[in-house]
Amino acid sequence: MPGHSGFGSYVQRVLPGLEGWRLQLDQRGHGQLVAAEQWLPQSPPWASHRKMRLLQRYSLVQHGLSLADVLKANNVSTGQIEAIYSPFFDALLCWPHIPQLITCHDLTPLVASNSLKAWFRYRFWQPRHCKVAKRLIAISRYVADQLMMFGVDASSIEVIPNGITIERPRVTSPGGEDLLALARHDVNKNLPAMLRGVAQLQSTYPQWKGVLRIVGKTGRQTSLVKRLHRELPDPRQVELIDAMSHQDLLMCMRSSLALISASSEEGFDYPVLEAKAEGIPTIVSDIAVHREFHDESSLLFSGEDDGTVFAHHVRSLLCDSALWGQLSRDGFVLAQCLSVEAQQSAIRCQFDSLAK
Repeated sequence: MPGHSGFGSYVQRVLPGLEGWRLQLDQRGHGQLVAAEQWLPQSPPWASHRKMRLLQRYSLVQHGLSLADVLKANNVSTGQIEAIYSPFFDALLCWPHIPQLITCHDLTPLVASNSLKAWFRYRFWQPRHCKVAKRLIAISRYVADQLMMFGVDASSIEVIPNGITIERPRVTSPGGEDLLALARHDVNKNLPAMLRGVAQLQSTYPQWKGVLRIVGKTGRQTSLVKRLHRELPDPRQVELIDAMSHQDLLMCMRSSLALISASSEEGFDYPVLEAKAEGIPTIVSDIAVHREFHDESSLLFSGEDDGTVFAHHVRSLLCDSALWGQLSRDGFVLAQCLSVEAQQSAIRCQFDSLAK
């Protein structure tokens, strides 16, 4: 689908390091094969005709294409295809005989669904893709455990964490008292827990003069979030922002005291890693995937309490420059270890073994 998304950024990071033809939609919404050296990492636009736009919206594009015709137009037969990799949780169902590797980013719709449609898709449709795929990539051990509970054989799962590229020197001192959260108003993002924490912070530490900026589109919890926002001791210290440009968001992150994630369910939580790549400390909810990656380089709080621990962590960062510096360094080291190059190399190994 057009527009920015976590899936889109995954494709843009990972695919440049993988060999092979790219199967995608062209500007008219038709299927095409693109050589690796000619591929551009932009998501396709909306198709010109209604049927394909509908299939795009529901991630069913493969059912609106004749993939056999796409191959024929490029003088390629299925016998020449050694293996298929999908950066999404989707196999090409029409070619179950070809070894396929697919990526499972999370199973959030089964745990904290934002729509009945998403729940039905993951509960009844995704098992078909799992059966066609010969091997699956899980982006965390937590997701691997979920896949096994989902019925996938453990021997077909490979854990390959998301990677990031360090592009700038890390921030070495706080640029102010502001806080940042990147989260849609969806159930799994648990914004009410974040607002409870802010309410506690305002009540117990009125010396805090910063602003919490929550950047993300509206969702199922928007009405609740807006009500809790209005009920804060000082609503002016929280800003709800639909979207920001990449440059503005980067400046906002690098000038923040900390990045906050209150999620109740995540497969990886990439914004936390993005903050660590800039040297910004992170305050995150105490959930399985956060403990897996961030137990030693973040401050953890419960997403179920009254916000007391959250408020304590913010106050600690405001008052203890040594703590801020330690979290900045430890987070940056973690980001250095989780590189895009290592991620691409691990995917290539899995892909090559399928091709053999």
